Amino acid sequence: MFPWPGPCLLLLAVAVAVSAIIPAPMLAAAASEPERCGSVTVSRPFGVVHGSEENRCAQMGFQVHCKDHVPYLGYYEPDYGLRILHIFVHNGSLLVSDAHKLQDFDGRSSPQGCHVPTADTATKVGDPFSISPLNQNLVFYNCTRAPGRPVGLLDTVCRNNTFVRAGGPYNASGGIDGGYALEGCNATAVPVLGASGDVNASDYEKLIRDGFLLTWQPPSAGNGEFSR
Repeated sequence: MFPWPGPCLLLLAVAVAVSAIIPAPMLAAAASEPERCGSVTVSRPFGVVHGSEENRCAQMGFQVHCKDHVPYLGYYEPDYGLRILHIFVHNGSLLVSDAHKLQDFDGRSSPQGCHVPTADTATKVGDPFSISPLNQNLVFYNCTRAPGRPVGLLDTVCRNNTFVRAGGPYNASGGIDGGYALEGCNATAVPVLGASGDVNASDYEKLIRDGFLLTWQPPSAGNGEFSR
């Protein structure tokens, strides 16, 4: 028997009492330290999800999957999701890249062979995020025949009647302005970050790799959630 059971029991009683009076969300918040995934620091309202586990530090929609030291926004499985390049918590924005689209241009890694993207990047973005109007559109075309040559229309590495050009500022609808439609061509829009006139469509792979800007509204404090 230990000669000092009294003090030990007293400390145990104090610890139990303190944990009982501190709300569980506050205890969880205290444990929600920033976490690194590769070169990106993930902090609230974001949180890294390990496997199928739930991360109570991450607000709804702010889950981050860390795969091979690369962070992905938690909408999709990492094989299809948006890669996180940087999180700017102070102004409610983050830089992401639809990097998986780069595989479309590599005939060796795509079962379809070399081809241009076929799905708008906007389909991967949902609440609580929005695509910033600071972005520009890259418009890719898959055509049944070679169209006339509008200003700025360039061949892609795939050739085979596939083209790209800068498509002007990103608009809130996520669509492509009518002036960029081409007869006989399917068009796909990919947002990239750049001021007007600074987007050179010939650098389309680098522009996709460098990403685009998402913004979010802070969760409401009235719902007991994180607020900046």
